[in-house]
Amino acid sequence: MALPGTGSTNQAQTISAFKKLAGKANTSTLREFYEETIPSNIQVKTDSIFAEDIPQAVSADTSDLYTRYSASVGKPQTVEFVEFTIESVLGTDYDANTGSFGTTGFGGGDEAQSSGFHGYQLKLHGDYNVSSSNPVSGTAPFSSSQVVHETNGELQLVSPSFGPQSGNNYTIQLYTSKGGTRIFPTDPIDWVMDYFNGVLFIQDYNAAKVPTYAVGYIYTGKMASTAITDASGSGGGSSIVVKDEGSNISTAASSFDFVGSGVTATNSSNDITVTIPGGIDYGRTVASASLTASVSDRIIGVTSTGSLEIKLAPAQTLTAGQYVTIKKEVNSNNLVTISTSGSQTIDGVTSVVLESPHAAINLYSNGSSAYFIY
Repeated sequence: MALPGTGSTNQAQTISAFKKLAGKANTSTLREFYEETIPSNIQVKTDSIFAEDIPQAVSADTSDLYTRYSASVGKPQTVEFVEFTIESVLGTDYDANTGSFGTTGFGGGDEAQSSGFHGYQLKLHGDYNVSSSNPVSGTAPFSSSQVVHETNGELQLVSPSFGPQSGNNYTIQLYTSKGGTRIFPTDPIDWVMDYFNGVLFIQDYNAAKVPTYAVGYIYTGKMASTAITDASGSGGGSSIVVKDEGSNISTAASSFDFVGSGVTATNSSNDITVTIPGGIDYGRTVASASLTASVSDRIIGVTSTGSLEIKLAPAQTLTAGQYVTIKKEVNSNNLVTISTSGSQTIDGVTSVVLESPHAAINLYSNGSSAYFIY
């Protein structure tokens, strides 16, 4: 509590915090939040936003430590039940019940107490690297003795807000020591956990109930920034992998028909993985006059209103299944003749003609001697 004239009052701080959470700016303590017209919000970054589903059913039994859970069968495992060590935060020791506003102390306490620490920080247990089932354990931020708040959101606890209305096991469990007395949420020390940064606040210090150990859940899935990068990268020329987990290749997916060489489908423990090499790439070649297409052409846009010829690259120079699209980008009845090399064919003929305004054709090569319309 600040002395008059030396800082914000508790009332002003409380009103500002409430309006912020309600999505409004605080321009006057005399205004109700619904009277404020300027919007506000909590600022976040994509590298600290959960991008994958959080499971609803998880265990609170300490015998299940270091178990990872997924939201449903076939989904990624996104949470892990782990141990934490708890340390006091320097400079947070005081007597919260000194002086009073009625029954509430100047420090916010309402229980008889001595001076002690009120702020605590969580860090992953020292055994995390050897005990965890996380495939990236030992790699920051998933490392033994990692202080949660020092990761700036890369390592977060899963809040009970992500759990179900009943049977919610995401509430962190505090203990005086490993194997010691549990400190329940209803305990008179009145503690509050910040699940984002792993900071614990205790309103009323009690020397007999100082937490030093906890168990709870951390998020191990992808953050939004990674998911966005993965999605944008899937069309940039790298391989695309399609995985159908839990399907039996002999029943649910008995066959695969693909156009193109290098496409593979493998089965491991009834999990089917389809790999399409090369990803997707894009490019537009302008045809303002007759030309011979190159191996790298993907879309050829005809911009001329005069008749012209586009000669396709030899089919054997393209990968089987490689495609090319030829499109008249003009509103004209000019003739665009598409021809092949030598005796090669397009659906059995050596040439086709685009005549109508804005006509187009999609072709793919068999990788040896012919093109086909699709």
